[in-house]
Amino acid sequence: MFKVGIAYLVSCWLIIQVADILLDNIGAPAWVLQTIFVALGVGFFITLFFAWAFEMTPEGVKREKDVDRSQSISNVTGQKLNSVIIGVLVVALAYFAIDKFILTPGSAQPGSDHFSQQSAGQTTNGNEKSALTPIEAIAQAETEAKPNISKQSIAVLPFTNRSRNADDEFFVEGMHDDLLTNLARIGSLKVISRTSVLRYKDTELPIPEIAKELGVATIMEGAVQRSGDTVRINVQLIDANTDEHLWAEIFDRELTAENLFAIQSEISEKIASALETTLSPQEQRAISDHPTENLAAYNAYLLGRQLMARRGVEDLTRAQQEFQRATELDPGFALAWVGIAETANLLAFNTRQSIPETMAIMEDAANKALAINANLGEAYLSLAETDKFHERFEQAEANYRKAIELSPGYATAFQWYSDFLDDFPHRKREALDTLQKAEDLDPLSAIIQNEIANQLLLLGRFDDAENQLNALMQKDPDFAPAYQQMAFLMGTTGRFDEQVMWLRKASALDPGNFGLLINQAFALMDLADEEALGEIKTRLADIDAQHWSTGWVETLISMNQKNYAAALESAAWVDKQIGSIPQFQNVFGYVYALNNDFKKSRLAFAIAFPRFFDRTTWRSAIELSPGDGCFMAYVLSRSGEDTLGADLLKMTLSYMENELPNYIEHADRYDYTGCYLMTGEYDKAMEFLELAFEHGHYSQWWLWTNLSLYDPLRGTDRYEALMLEFKKTAAIQRANLDRMELEAGA
Repeated sequence: MFKVGIAYLVSCWLIIQVADILLDNIGAPAWVLQTIFVALGVGFFITLFFAWAFEMTPEGVKREKDVDRSQSISNVTGQKLNSVIIGVLVVALAYFAIDKFILTPGSAQPGSDHFSQQSAGQTTNGNEKSALTPIEAIAQAETEAKPNISKQSIAVLPFTNRSRNADDEFFVEGMHDDLLTNLARIGSLKVISRTSVLRYKDTELPIPEIAKELGVATIMEGAVQRSGDTVRINVQLIDANTDEHLWAEIFDRELTAENLFAIQSEISEKIASALETTLSPQEQRAISDHPTENLAAYNAYLLGRQLMARRGVEDLTRAQQEFQRATELDPGFALAWVGIAETANLLAFNTRQSIPETMAIMEDAANKALAINANLGEAYLSLAETDKFHERFEQAEANYRKAIELSPGYATAFQWYSDFLDDFPHRKREALDTLQKAEDLDPLSAIIQNEIANQLLLLGRFDDAENQLNALMQKDPDFAPAYQQMAFLMGTTGRFDEQVMWLRKASALDPGNFGLLINQAFALMDLADEEALGEIKTRLADIDAQHWSTGWVETLISMNQKNYAAALESAAWVDKQIGSIPQFQNVFGYVYALNNDFKKSRLAFAIAFPRFFDRTTWRSAIELSPGDGCFMAYVLSRSGEDTLGADLLKMTLSYMENELPNYIEHADRYDYTGCYLMTGEYDKAMEFLELAFEHGHYSQWWLWTNLSLYDPLRGTDRYEALMLEFKKTAAIQRANLDRMELEAGA
């Protein structure tokens, strides 16, 4: 009986495996395999009963109690059963070997559809896979739930300052920052960036908990003591799983720039060795570089780095001064030139310096850095930013990629490259993926979390963006850019009263930021709140009456009041202040169009958007500015170039109807209405205008609806009813803003 049971069970296992494959291939429903499983289960007990109650004899099957023991052939039957069991086991083992070593590797590679379905416990047609037992399924789920943490990942916690002088804190922080920069040049290491590890300064959290939060396998701790002409640096590398030391060392050296860089190089090499990383010759050279021998220049550079990390306008201005001092002390200090370039980029719109002048400083500094050291990824990143500003897009992308190649652990390189990619609607998802690589290197960075919210917003995922920002502000309530980003979201979805309140909160945290006040001006224009708009103008003048933002707000007010002569006058002043950048000519283009002077409008737009005025570059122009294509077609037509305008309109509308909605949600944010007004499809134009209103995409309607392009709709019942609703909405929001201001001041 026992031999029969064993033979039956082995045979059942083989039948189930074969049935699973055959039924899967013919697309049979799940109940078929379940029925076979139940039938075999019931058959097991029936088979055992027959094996116990009956026996095979030469005369056939007889009841066991009727068989004479001397005539029994059970021994012969038992030997046959042994042969059957062995035969079935051989077949089962052969099946197991083929499935394990031949079928599985080829058909279930990581990343394939079959693999992902098997990982979910499913067959390829989506039916539940019954081959997994409950215990196996639980084990598999636990394995999948565990994050895939590379052994070659590390977080270097902020170094402890063991000096008696509190002023040495910037030096200790700078040493820590420099080591991170050095390690980021090793491509096979995952190195958590500065902004994330700073959260653990003076923490009491255990090492395994920190490692879990940061997604790393190893943690480095360190302490620095500067005393007179000597420095002591104590470091230890810890395995996060076991909380045991992998390596520890104390460096006692004379305090010279050369010694400091030598210590950093040695630490980097020993970390790479401990984490079983092989350094390429380029990586070896990069981490062994001694950027300066001037200790005073290095101290100025370290202070500049700490100030730049704070991101406030005043801090950035001081950081730029420190980097400048470092280059004066050592003109061959390449990293200090990079510091000048990076602060120029961050300050571009918040100083009285003209923007072209700022970009020129940035480009010059980056080129000087590369002339000294051609392998600085940070310098290529700054060059990429200047290329982007000048719309040298192919060159910009090449430099972003070069920066990432040379500094693969530099989170900012992925962040800024993502900002470049999101200018193109068809690459916005790629931009989010790139930004998530930055997040992997800097998981607790408020700046990167804020950028993720921005990417979600640009993709039209408004709820996801709002949730992201709420979580960020809860974690970091003093981070002004998050409030600014939330304001942008409010404006995009038509909540202008809330937009103003968020901007005011951001301004309270970063009072020297002109951009926040300019954004408030735009929101107040949408609310038609002229009194509050005048207050913004006064505040800007009080900060700096000669800053271009003051004239810009004057221009907006004049445009809204249809005083186009005054708008042109103030715009000309702004143009001079910012350095006559080509992109600003679009302001003149719109003012002239509002005044129905399309000849001058065309000349201005040709400077601002040259790609729209050359057939060979239309595609790239439309991709960069889908909402502007139809209006540029209108300007061309009104200035006498009907054929060119009609062709541009056709290409733009085809892109907006057939491609743009595939890349983003809420494509109705773009100016479909203007496109259909151009084609004469007025009902369709109204449909999109009503859809935009329904979704809250009515920012800057005060500008667009004043254009002569909208004349065919003006005076129609449907259009006038919608405009009345828009004005009512603005009035309700103005009253709500007053209420919120009173509550905030109470």
